[in-house]
Amino acid sequence: MRSLGELKSLDWILLGLLLSIQIFGVVGVYSASLGEGNLLFFKKHLLYVFLGWIVLLLVSRERFRNVLDMSLYIYLFVLFLLVLVLVTGKEVYGAKRWLSLGFINIQPSEFMKLSLILLSAYLLPYIKSLRDRKVLLLVLAFSIPAIVTLKQPDLGTAATYFVPLGVMLMVRGVRLRYFLFALLLAVLSSPAAWSLLKDYQKKRILAVIDPHSDYLGSGYQLIQSVIAIGSGGITGKGVAKGTQSQLFFLPEAHTDFIFSVIGEELGFVGALTLTCLIFLFLFRILSYLRFVLTASETLFVSGVFSLFLFQYSVNILMTLGLFPVVGIPLPFVSFGGSSMITFSIMVGLLMSIYREYKGMVPLLVKEVNYE
Repeated sequence: MRSLGELKSLDWILLGLLLSIQIFGVVGVYSASLGEGNLLFFKKHLLYVFLGWIVLLLVSRERFRNVLDMSLYIYLFVLFLLVLVLVTGKEVYGAKRWLSLGFINIQPSEFMKLSLILLSAYLLPYIKSLRDRKVLLLVLAFSIPAIVTLKQPDLGTAATYFVPLGVMLMVRGVRLRYFLFALLLAVLSSPAAWSLLKDYQKKRILAVIDPHSDYLGSGYQLIQSVIAIGSGGITGKGVAKGTQSQLFFLPEAHTDFIFSVIGEELGFVGALTLTCLIFLFLFRILSYLRFVLTASETLFVSGVFSLFLFQYSVNILMTLGLFPVVGIPLPFVSFGGSSMITFSIMVGLLMSIYREYKGMVPLLVKEVNYE
């Protein structure tokens, strides 16, 4: 009876939206796997979805504060795994991002996203000004995994680390002038940053402007993705009937370009439905800010929301040919065990916060602005 009561205390609106999004992922991965002639991807995806729900429900039973207090240890453990990738990692397509455990490969950089949000939610409430020494600790905490991730190489994931941090700093009360200064600094240093990029990274960025300039190279995936989505029409060609995904024209269809498969085979209606579900899912997460009572919970919810929003936006824009090709999966839709488990843990922690404050009257917490 106790377990039943715990299940009733969960936010089933958010979980229902999550399950609906995952159904699109299951259909898309099945079709892409069929087209690639390897249903093993589909079977693994089903396993990842199942494991994700188990992890989510287990995490939801733990108090958020207990997990937050362990944030530094979680961060150090994930950082150890991230460094270990450079030594004994498994290399795929020239990138060394995975650790092989025999029966499964894990991608520590995905877990690092969660650990950085947790660590930030733990440290930021203790930082009273930008002159605080803890600021240096936070900068190092982000810079070290970012540098290690760039070594893999994985520019997209390394950049993703800093998105939740920016939003969490804004929520914490950092004044706008500091963000404007950071933006100005980024613009001024962009020529130097461009010179540090690898040739294939430069080509991917330029491909957004003119993908046909390198049709068989960096522009190929963008072109094929746009063709796939455009050819889907209003209602799509039907599951496992898409020419781009089934005839090997669309590379990485089951991972980064899963939205292209959905657009081709389920059409505008299917793509729009998935987009609406994602919007409602994000809006539901954002609504948690109405009842959280502590600064750490507010920061965590903000960080998770911004990460989901960033990855959903970048991935969809990428498949539409409006953003460079980067290794950022579509959460709960793309194939990938590490991504599925990481985001499931995040939702599980949101459930933990929801359960603790369910039925309580929202309070307004005044945040202190930095001078």
